[in-house]
Amino acid sequence: MRRAGALCLAGALVVPGAARAHAFATGRDAYGNFLEGAGVALGSPGLLLPVLALAVMLGLWRREGLLKAWPHALAGSLIGLALAPLAGPWVATALLGIGLVLAALAALVPPGRIAPALPWLAALTAAIVLAAALEGHGFAEIPNATRVGLLFGVHFALSAGAGLVRYTRDRIAHPVTDIGWRVAASWLAAILVLYLAFTVAGPGVA
Repeated sequence: MRRAGALCLAGALVVPGAARAHAFATGRDAYGNFLEGAGVALGSPGLLLPVLALAVMLGLWRREGLLKAWPHALAGSLIGLALAPLAGPWVATALLGIGLVLAALAALVPPGRIAPALPWLAALTAAIVLAAALEGHGFAEIPNATRVGLLFGVHFALSAGAGLVRYTRDRIAHPVTDIGWRVAASWLAAILVLYLAFTVAGPGVA
């Protein structure tokens, strides 16, 4: 029953999330634009799931894994913002694919074995997340406050996710904690597989 409930939850996350450009309102004040950008980052499963997969990976890597990779992630975010006008619909599929790889690695591979690659994976993920969030919009179409909101939302989700992994590992210093987070990563991978399948199949699939 618990497994069936989890599958239903995964389906609920997947079905509504057709891959399409995010619509941003115009005419709001700076604070409203900031909130809209943060809301898109935190409320869109196609953006949020890969970030959470990265967060679990960094949290399992080392106690200060997030701080080690954060400069790369921030640089990648800025690159993603700059290159977003060049992104096409393919970027959403690429992001889901990267998220799936990250979740699978977190579930199956000890992070220490791929430690040199993790900061660069963080940079790549952040770049594609921001490019996917703004895909379909020209540079002048989006207020700067919206971009700041997107940056805040993405990095809040990343820091909160990695911080939760670190907190639980500090509080429960037992191998079962790592096992639990690897199981969580495997569920993220399963949800991303379903999400990717619906994205590739298109909105006409029930």
